[in-house]
Amino acid sequence: MSDMFFAVITGIIAVILFIYVFFAARCKGPILSNTYLFASEKERSKIDKKAEYHMVSVVFGILATIFACLTMYIITSWNICLYTVFVLIICVIVYAVKESIKSEKDISRH
Repeated sequence: MSDMFFAVITGIIAVILFIYVFFAARCKGPILSNTYLFASEKERSKIDKKAEYHMVSVVFGILATIFACLTMYIITSWNICLYTVFVLIICVIVYAVKESIKSEKDISRH
């Protein structure tokens, strides 16, 4: 019973993240990146919003896929889902760090 509860929770999180990605990919809604959220108003005017939307679309898309795989793993106990989660976690960390460094360099150049 508790497995189904966690499957529902991770499934809901996956759906919410996929909805956010749907809007972010179309450059709509809030930009949920540290670079943008912690920037001053002056720095925000210099930020390439399209690039920030692209970055959050990729990062949150991978996170949504992670939660979808976790949901599948909880329901089915297929180990391939768990292996996929670990690979995706590594990918999202590497991508987020790389893009944050690139974004910071772009801001400081302006």
